[in-house]
Amino acid sequence: MMKKFPVIMLAAMLAFGVGGMSACGGGGDDGGDTDTVKVVKVWLHKSEAEPEGKTFRAIQDMFNDLKLKTDDGRTIVMSIEYKNTADALSTAISGEILSGGLPDVVAVDSPNITAYASDEILVPIGDYLEESVVSDYVDSVIEQSTYNGKLYALSGMDAPGGLYYNKELLTSVGYTEADFGTIENPWSWKDVEEAMLKLKEAGKSYKIKLNLGFGGDEGCMYLYSPLVYSAGGSFFDSDGKVTAALGGEKSIAGLEMLGDLFEKDAANEWVYNGTNVNAFPGGEIAFEIYGPWLVSTIEKDYKSFVDKYDIMPFPVYESEAGEKGTVASPCGSWGFGVTRDSRDYKAAAQVVAYLTGPEASELLYDSIGTFPTHKSVLENGDDFDSGALKSLSDILVQTGAPRPMMVNYPKLSSAYSDIIEYMETKAGASDYNLAEQVRSKAQTVDR
Repeated sequence: MMKKFPVIMLAAMLAFGVGGMSACGGGGDDGGDTDTVKVVKVWLHKSEAEPEGKTFRAIQDMFNDLKLKTDDGRTIVMSIEYKNTADALSTAISGEILSGGLPDVVAVDSPNITAYASDEILVPIGDYLEESVVSDYVDSVIEQSTYNGKLYALSGMDAPGGLYYNKELLTSVGYTEADFGTIENPWSWKDVEEAMLKLKEAGKSYKIKLNLGFGGDEGCMYLYSPLVYSAGGSFFDSDGKVTAALGGEKSIAGLEMLGDLFEKDAANEWVYNGTNVNAFPGGEIAFEIYGPWLVSTIEKDYKSFVDKYDIMPFPVYESEAGEKGTVASPCGSWGFGVTRDSRDYKAAAQVVAYLTGPEASELLYDSIGTFPTHKSVLENGDDFDSGALKSLSDILVQTGAPRPMMVNYPKLSSAYSDIIEYMETKAGASDYNLAEQVRSKAQTVDR
């Protein structure tokens, strides 16, 4: 737990709201703008009943207690409207695009920022923010929020991912701390396979859990876009076309790292396909590719396992000659941007900066376990001094690789999921042809 928000204070904030604002969104919902008040309306993709919704209510009340002013001297009041689900939020935004009825600020998932910016649903906010504010965010947040050189959104939460590994099992077959993968000297997929083989031969738990079913189509892109990045490949070219880039030699080589594992797994010997969601901390397997959520599960329910594991960067590409690729790690989550219909871009940008700022980022981490996005929080928080959280912090700050930033992202994400599924189900078959499959799926995105 971060020291800034003690448990008792946090509970009180979530139960009652710091500033005593009404449950229907505060003064803005009751009367809108006045000569003394500027209401900044926010649409959120959550319900007020769930933990994240309650946390954002507390963040709203904290902001409103500050009584920040507009350039003309009015008090800025944040007013959140809960849309309950991501789909409902998307529908609401679509319904107001032509009518001019968008709120000042909307929540936006990181892969959608580029499309929203291209469609001019969001407006640039960089000119309304101090450089010291922007520079505190981890680089991946700024990268995923930038379109044509301008900043369109910010995020106070993230989801860095990597390779969970059982240190106790690996040391039992001869590995030392110096052998484990680091950002400077990462493990490749071949290193992981070699370790699994050693564990298997020693009669130890050895399999890897890949979480391919996590998050539907988007889970594949979130967890496995680094396959392409690590090999020096890309998802689209300078013209925004996918076929030549994703179907290129480097991209295919990166994907083949996972394809090779599936080909070796024809007898279901290497990839864990069981139903135990906690197979890794339970000792059934030696490795798992996943985001930060497993850390909190281990700390809560598997305390005796805390010192027996750690997290490496996502495995890198390795050529036949033994040359290793670039370290790239999963990351990205929801943030906020200012819409074109806002009547005060500067005031709305202040709200975005607070919704995603250090205090909000800490509170979200303390209350619902999302990963902070601020260098100051990661550097000064006791939780990130050592262990798995320290590893994830370093992975995010130094190697976080945002998902492809392109306008046609939803079609690309779906096509990429199909490619991963093809490798999982067809690798090793006589008619298996990954390059052909990739180009076929890429063409559906370019049409």
